[in-house]
Amino acid sequence: MRVEKRHKLQLYYEILVAIEGKISEGGYLAAKPTHVQQSTRLSYDKMISHVHELEKMGMIVYRGNFHQGLISITQKGKTFVQQYGELVTLIESAGL
Repeated sequence: MRVEKRHKLQLYYEILVAIEGKISEGGYLAAKPTHVQQSTRLSYDKMISHVHELEKMGMIVYRGNFHQGLISITQKGKTFVQQYGELVTLIESAGL
């Protein structure tokens, strides 16, 4: 069975949703890298690569090192999640 390859924007969306859906002990939206990896079903190396890209774009903030840190979503990342979700809904409603 062949699995369809996910587009980079879809991967970004899935990573951001995984972070947004997790609340850390401090009460803010944050996730451990392993949680994001498991939620997105990506290899750890690929997930870290995408996390670096999202951080450069200002959509997430990484606190700590990559083995014990937390990833939190920024307002720019939240806006992306909302707009991407709306776009997917629009495309699905059009039957494309």
